[in-house]
Amino acid sequence: MRTAGPLLAAAAALALVAGCLPPTKPPPTQLEVREYQTRTFDTADTALVLKAMFNVLQDDGYVVKNAVVDLGLITAQKESDVAPGRSGSGADAGGIFGGFGGIIIGGRGPGGVVVGGSPQENSFPKTEVRDFTGNVSSFGKQTKVRVSFQRKVLDNRGQVVEVEPITDLEFYQSFFSRMDKSLFLQKENLG
Repeated sequence: MRTAGPLLAAAAALALVAGCLPPTKPPPTQLEVREYQTRTFDTADTALVLKAMFNVLQDDGYVVKNAVVDLGLITAQKESDVAPGRSGSGADAGGIFGGFGGIIIGGRGPGGVVVGGSPQENSFPKTEVRDFTGNVSSFGKQTKVRVSFQRKVLDNRGQVVEVEPITDLEFYQSFFSRMDKSLFLQKENLG
């Protein structure tokens, strides 16, 4: 039973190291996420709040895709290039584009055919898409707003690489802070 001593020592060392690691914060619950995705504004004028939301989205570079004013629903999207300098065609597609009748080496050839490498070798994160959904509703003498954001990363071929909801409390606080300012400007006829 001489092997038990080293095994116990290794287990004790592992437990000691694990005990020194900082505790991991559990992800927020759905109720917590809903709480910071929601804000109540001290006005019964839902149209004014919708207009303030439109302005914030446009200021942040979002393109409004759909608005159903009667339901208080807004959807919007923002695209950002996460691989500047790589256009997704020619030399930027991972290969060399020459004046030899459109020959592509190590990139996509005519008709999307890959020459000199597999599609995975030439794939890279290209575009981040942020999707926005907002719901504005009357709440007595106030207006309640709930918003949600989702982050999606696409590769240079338009394939989805990663999708995740944005659940960062500070992100939502910042959005609602800008909405407060926009609403103030709307009320004062300044914006």
